[in-house]
Amino acid sequence: MVEEKTKIIPTGISSLDGLVGGGFPAGSFVVLLEEMGAGAKEFSITSSMMLGAIKAGRLKHSLGKNVVPPKKVLWAMFTRSWPDLIREVESSFDSELYEFFRKHVESVDFSEDYFVTSSVPLEWVSDEAAKRRQKEVLGSLGGALTGIHRLAGAPVSKPKGMLGSLADFLTDQAPGNVVFLYTLTDVARLYSDSAEKWYEFALFIRGLQRATKKWGGVVYANLNTNLLDKRMEEEIALCADGVLSFEWARAGPTQRRRTLDVRKFSGLLSYTKGAAMRFEVDITPSSGLQVIRPELVEGLRA
Repeated sequence: MVEEKTKIIPTGISSLDGLVGGGFPAGSFVVLLEEMGAGAKEFSITSSMMLGAIKAGRLKHSLGKNVVPPKKVLWAMFTRSWPDLIREVESSFDSELYEFFRKHVESVDFSEDYFVTSSVPLEWVSDEAAKRRQKEVLGSLGGALTGIHRLAGAPVSKPKGMLGSLADFLTDQAPGNVVFLYTLTDVARLYSDSAEKWYEFALFIRGLQRATKKWGGVVYANLNTNLLDKRMEEEIALCADGVLSFEWARAGPTQRRRTLDVRKFSGLLSYTKGAAMRFEVDITPSSGLQVIRPELVEGLRA
């Protein structure tokens, strides 16, 4: 019997895909670990734009029959609004790339789930949510004033919470698709103030890593460094199939350069004979994020 090749999901970033066998293995959970401004967000945006270009038939991928673009590209947003991100993409990249992003990337807003237990007013988060809450309050008052108490004895349904809502979304939408969790830092910080909450979050991440194998797409999770306890950061990284670390490196007395280290990646480093890879990263309005000057790094092992 001839073993079928593992399906590969391209990132759409040709300068990277060409060096790693066409993209990343289907069923991967990938953490994009980033020092502030070092390029993980731009990686996510560029990948989305280029996958949009592939979907629109404007960009070809010819790196093997086992390289299969996703059906959809989706972003799960937690604290930042989608229109705000769209404006950033429009102002940062050429109009054609912006159109690929605007037309071919879908978003899901989890801000209501995120802020529901906080002191943040709902009208700051969502006009629709604020109107819905107002209707609920008026409905309750109306029922009380007219003496209607039919629901008084009915059990109150327990809210699913942030992780429950996210799990439902991923179960429904992640199969065969690329999903960006922007950002996992936001979600993790909701669960970082006690050992019990963190245990719940860590279990969710371990379950997510298992589920991606069934779904056959790729789930990327943006995670900022130095905002969580180092132990928590490492625990998330240990759960992932791949960790791409975006960092700043000195390029001289007064200059810095962005770098990308492939810290680990299950099923990927066979392309590099076991050594991890490091790239210098360049970001331009006309091409987004690209990797340049790759090098093998013996000190970084998967």
